[in-house]
Amino acid sequence: MVNIDVFCRFFLPIYIVAYMVILYVVNVRSFKKKYDFDPRVITKNDKLMYFYQRCRDLTFLFILANIFFYSFLHELYYLFVPIKYLDVEILKLAGIFILLGSGVLTRVSQIQLKGSYRIGIDKSETKTDLVTDGIYSRSRNPIVLGMILSSLGLFLVTPNLITFVILVLAYVNCTARIILEEEHLYKLHGEAYLSYQKKTRRWF
Repeated sequence: MVNIDVFCRFFLPIYIVAYMVILYVVNVRSFKKKYDFDPRVITKNDKLMYFYQRCRDLTFLFILANIFFYSFLHELYYLFVPIKYLDVEILKLAGIFILLGSGVLTRVSQIQLKGSYRIGIDKSETKTDLVTDGIYSRSRNPIVLGMILSSLGLFLVTPNLITFVILVLAYVNCTARIILEEEHLYKLHGEAYLSYQKKTRRWF
């Protein structure tokens, strides 16, 4: 039987590469091809969203470092201050399933937004549709929920001080971004968005 720790050292690098390729590269390219529009609308002029995006990018660098040390420089992994009483097989297995599920949730949510998908707040004259069906009938922010769940999954697979901080920062960062996006959607859709807010939870 394969040791769960050994399996995770192989799984995490494969997962993070697939995550980046499918949820970012493939997603943006397919969107641009289908809708002839780049969904990446964050600019330096939008100071708050740009700041939150840079924070997310920095967090992602720590995620990559965590995976690299855990998988390839395991003898130095102690530098990340492992939480040993959480380093158990059942939690690692749960973390793997959460990582896989969060990836599927995020991709399906991206697809269901169709032409309304944006990375950031689109402050142009374009008025996107308010999507309230499918997954969006259960959660107003399933893409962001998927991102937070992926941080939780990573923490369970590699419980340490860094991944705990990453999980907390991911939640704080995503919540702050959502507040800005909700203000924008209210300005865009008015009472229709307020009605959607009342019927559908922010997370799930």
